[in-house]
Amino acid sequence: MEKIRLINLYGQGTDDFGSSPFEALETLQIRSELHKEILTREEQRMLAANDMKLLSNVEKMVEHVSKVYDFTTSTEPLDEWWWHLDMLLKGEIILSASPLQNKVI
Repeated sequence: MEKIRLINLYGQGTDDFGSSPFEALETLQIRSELHKEILTREEQRMLAANDMKLLSNVEKMVEHVSKVYDFTTSTEPLDEWWWHLDMLLKGEIILSASPLQNKVI
Protein backbone atom coordinates (compact mmCIF):
# COMPACT_ATOMS: atom_id res chain seq x y z
CA MET A 1 0.00 0.00 0.00
CA GLU A 2 2.89 2.35 0.70
CA LYS A 3 3.98 2.27 -2.96
CA ILE A 4 0.49 3.18 -4.17
CA ARG A 5 0.42 6.10 -1.73
CA LEU A 6 3.80 7.33 -3.01
CA ILE A 7 2.72 6.95 -6.63
CA ASN A 8 -0.41 9.00 -5.89
CA LEU A 9 1.61 11.68 -4.04
CA TYR A 10 4.00 11.86 -6.96
CA GLY A 11 1.10 12.18 -9.39
CA GLN A 12 -0.45 15.00 -7.37
CA GLY A 13 2.82 16.89 -7.37
CA THR A 14 3.39 16.69 -11.11
CA ASP A 15 0.92 19.49 -11.84
CA ASP A 16 0.50 21.36 -8.54
CA PHE A 17 2.27 24.64 -9.16
CA GLY A 18 0.34 26.50 -6.48
CA SER A 19 2.33 24.63 -3.86
CA SER A 20 5.70 25.63 -2.48
CA PRO A 21 8.69 24.94 -4.76
CA PHE A 22 10.02 22.82 -1.89
CA GLU A 23 6.97 20.59 -2.19
CA ALA A 24 7.61 20.29 -5.93
CA LEU A 25 11.20 19.31 -5.13
CA GLU A 26 9.83 16.67 -2.78
CA THR A 27 7.81 15.33 -5.72
CA LEU A 28 11.09 14.61 -7.51
CA GLN A 29 12.50 12.98 -4.38
CA ILE A 30 9.43 10.73 -4.21
CA ARG A 31 10.04 9.77 -7.84
CA SER A 32 13.58 8.74 -6.90
CA GLU A 33 12.23 6.59 -4.08
CA LEU A 34 9.86 4.89 -6.51
CA HIS A 35 12.71 4.32 -8.96
CA LYS A 36 14.33 1.99 -6.40
CA GLU A 37 11.18 -0.06 -5.79
CA ILE A 38 10.09 -3.29 -7.41
CA LEU A 39 6.63 -2.51 -8.77
CA THR A 40 3.73 -4.59 -9.98
CA ARG A 41 2.51 -4.05 -13.54
CA GLU A 42 -0.37 -1.95 -12.26
CA GLU A 43 1.98 0.19 -10.14
CA GLN A 44 4.28 0.60 -13.16
CA ARG A 45 1.30 1.64 -15.29
CA MET A 46 0.24 4.22 -12.71
CA LEU A 47 3.80 5.52 -12.38
CA ALA A 48 4.17 5.78 -16.17
CA ALA A 49 0.93 7.76 -16.38
CA ASN A 50 2.24 10.17 -13.75
CA ASP A 51 5.57 10.43 -15.56
CA MET A 52 3.64 11.45 -18.68
CA LYS A 53 1.84 14.08 -16.63
CA LEU A 54 5.19 15.42 -15.40
CA LEU A 55 6.55 15.47 -18.94
CA SER A 56 3.51 17.39 -20.16
CA ASN A 57 4.24 20.00 -17.46
CA VAL A 58 8.01 19.97 -17.74
CA GLU A 59 8.43 23.69 -18.44
CA LYS A 60 6.27 24.68 -15.49
CA MET A 61 8.03 22.18 -13.22
CA VAL A 62 11.49 23.46 -14.17
CA GLU A 63 10.41 27.05 -13.60
CA HIS A 64 8.80 26.21 -10.26
CA VAL A 65 11.52 23.96 -8.84
CA SER A 66 14.31 26.24 -10.09
CA LYS A 67 13.31 28.71 -7.40
CA VAL A 68 14.91 26.35 -4.84
CA TYR A 69 17.03 23.89 -6.88
CA ASP A 70 19.65 24.33 -9.60
CA PHE A 71 19.11 21.52 -12.11
CA THR A 72 22.49 22.24 -13.70
CA THR A 73 24.24 20.99 -10.56
CA SER A 74 22.43 17.65 -10.46
CA THR A 75 24.74 14.70 -9.88
CA GLU A 76 21.98 12.10 -10.17
CA PRO A 77 22.39 9.46 -12.91
CA LEU A 78 20.64 10.16 -16.20
CA ASP A 79 18.27 7.23 -15.69
CA GLU A 80 16.76 9.46 -12.99
CA TRP A 81 15.77 11.89 -15.76
CA TRP A 82 13.46 13.91 -13.47
CA TRP A 83 16.61 15.48 -11.95
CA HIS A 84 17.63 16.61 -15.44
CA LEU A 85 14.44 18.27 -16.64
CA ASP A 86 16.46 21.28 -17.80
CA MET A 87 18.46 19.04 -20.16
CA LEU A 88 15.26 17.46 -21.37
CA LEU A 89 13.86 20.88 -22.24
CA LYS A 90 17.03 21.79 -24.15
CA GLY A 91 16.95 18.51 -26.07
CA GLU A 92 20.25 17.41 -24.50
CA ILE A 93 18.67 14.14 -23.40
CA ILE A 94 15.87 12.23 -25.05
CA LEU A 95 13.62 9.74 -23.33
CA SER A 96 12.41 6.56 -24.92
CA ALA A 97 9.65 4.26 -23.79
CA SER A 98 10.39 0.68 -22.87
CA PRO A 99 8.12 -2.26 -22.17
CA LEU A 100 6.99 -2.78 -18.58
CA GLN A 101 9.02 -5.87 -17.87
CA ASN A 102 12.01 -4.99 -15.72
CA LYS A 103 11.78 -5.18 -11.95
CA VAL A 104 8.15 -6.35 -12.05
CA ILE A 105 6.57 -8.58 -9.44
